[in-house]
Amino acid sequence: MASNAQLHSKGWVDTAALLEQARICESNGALADAESVYNALIVAAVRQDDQATLAEAFRRRAVLAHQAGDSARARSGLQQSYAVAISLGDPRLTAETLNTLGGLELETRNLAAAEVALTEAAKFACDCPSVLARVSQNLGIVANIRGDHGSAEAYYRRSLVAYEALGDAHGSAIAQHNLGMLAADRGDHLQAVSHYEACENLTVICGDSHLGALSLVNHAEALLALGRPAAARNAIETAERTLQAQGANFDAADVQRVLALCDQGDGALYQAEARLLRARELAQMTDARLTEAEVGRDLGRVYAGTGRVDEARRALRDAAQTFAELGATADAGATRQELARLGGQSA
Repeated sequence: MASNAQLHSKGWVDTAALLEQARICESNGALADAESVYNALIVAAVRQDDQATLAEAFRRRAVLAHQAGDSARARSGLQQSYAVAISLGDPRLTAETLNTLGGLELETRNLAAAEVALTEAAKFACDCPSVLARVSQNLGIVANIRGDHGSAEAYYRRSLVAYEALGDAHGSAIAQHNLGMLAADRGDHLQAVSHYEACENLTVICGDSHLGALSLVNHAEALLALGRPAAARNAIETAERTLQAQGANFDAADVQRVLALCDQGDGALYQAEARLLRARELAQMTDARLTEAEVGRDLGRVYAGTGRVDEARRALRDAAQTFAELGATADAGATRQELARLGGQSA
């Protein structure tokens, strides 16, 4: 058998080691470095006909593109990953890609497309408990956005039990984060904070600083609802620094939205308005339509608070329409109720 040195001299690359290097870069928040490693990994995998690694590298690079705000490139990468996984006949890799596509659709376009991808992912993942648990998480998010809190909780808790049985700290962190968002949607902000704190502790263990920062964004919103503005601002500013350092542009709109809520809580309504306008621009740039709808709703509230009722009506009407188009029926209904209280038509 040839030595490692001989193999490398012939152009052979240890793709497993390179994949691990890319994952370490990701966990350290060095997303640009991670993408460079994935680029090199894709070249090596093609040369060595390592189809399994190629599918994984395409998928992981697509996730980075999404985090950077480039949804078109992310979709293209996922299509490449799916094509390789299908040609290889690997159910786990196929399920992983479909689950990632479902998550992308959740954040950028509509629930119908997400549900189609996730339902197909669940079929491929039936013999892989760890992947099926992740698919269940995303199906829970679909249910939550639609206002079906009972189904969402069932999905989240089922996957949390699976992750804990597998000793999967990262999966458990995702489940705790989603349970926190569900609790917040139900108005139980104390319970939400408890779940977010559990998530953040787990992300330290598993090394996912990006998920930890996302949890802090939602944690800050719950703290605001509990009347703890100083703690909320500290949480969101910490999240902002982490996400900026990682180049996670997709999340910038939501960060600006929560910072605006902090400003609003401090009575700085015009500063809140400026942040929300920036958040809307960022959401449009990254095709984050759900965040765009949330920003529009918050803008409507700011406009109402500054006596600009006509602008408030327009913002709330547009937000309600976008929520409805995305299948977020609970948010659409609540926003229409706010519009009705202003004397506007519920469109």
